[in-house]
Amino acid sequence: MTLRHGNGRVIARYGAEFEISSDQNIIIIAKGRNKHRDVVCGDFVSWKEETAGSFALVDLLPRKNALSRSGFRGQSKTLAANIDQIVIVSAPEPLPDWEIIDQLLIVAKQLNTDALILHHKSDLPADNSMQNEWNTFRVTGYQVLETSINDIESIKKLEKLLTHKTNILVGQSGVGKSSLAQEILKDAEIKIGEVSKATQFGQHTTSVTRLYDLHEGGYLIDSPGVRDFTPDKLNQDAIHNGFIEIAKLSSQCRFHNCQHINEPDCAVSEAVKNEEISQRRYMNYLKLVKNV
Repeated sequence: MTLRHGNGRVIARYGAEFEISSDQNIIIIAKGRNKHRDVVCGDFVSWKEETAGSFALVDLLPRKNALSRSGFRGQSKTLAANIDQIVIVSAPEPLPDWEIIDQLLIVAKQLNTDALILHHKSDLPADNSMQNEWNTFRVTGYQVLETSINDIESIKKLEKLLTHKTNILVGQSGVGKSSLAQEILKDAEIKIGEVSKATQFGQHTTSVTRLYDLHEGGYLIDSPGVRDFTPDKLNQDAIHNGFIEIAKLSSQCRFHNCQHINEPDCAVSEAVKNEEISQRRYMNYLKLVKNV
């Protein structure tokens, strides 16, 4: 008996079982082995049918990239693979962690993906310091979009920016990733949580990273909340290139290998003094470089 086989994409993982969308647009559940412990949502894989209605994951196919973070005891934990755009969701509440956003932007640059920053829940009041930070990202050259599930036009603008790409929503718990995904996907059932009144941290309502089809083409990955995102395998080059305003000015420094810390004739340090580069982002740059 000839067994059926083919390729597909991992929609979600449940322990040793993988939900796969096959090239024939059929959803199958395939069992993996120990060698497949690093396979994640968004991966392309090959599979085969071992017995009638029973499928097995065979191999992991080459990746374009993979989003990972430092996990337990510093071990790398891969969250999703083959991403075209990282959508960084921030909101007035819980209070934005700007350092996390900086680090996610570094990762986006490292993975060679597009980066989109959302000022979500834009119908909620935001103080001047928050507005200044979002505007700083705009001026620096990042795309920032105001969104609210109560503003249909803002959701339509977002949907256009997601089309024909594999997108992943990341950000602190409670910023509204799951409710935003539900508004975009409409028919998908996504459990929605509320920000904890006591801790101002959201509850981890999305327990499994999952890939959804977008109506106009492309995919959306909804992932568990990231409270303290620690990028994996960041080196000085990644940090330097990830702050695009710093990388842009580097060629004007006196020394070609300037680290922009205390070197003479540093164009970056001068730009910070002249308020052409955000003091907060520069201080975070120094913090990350010193911790490499």
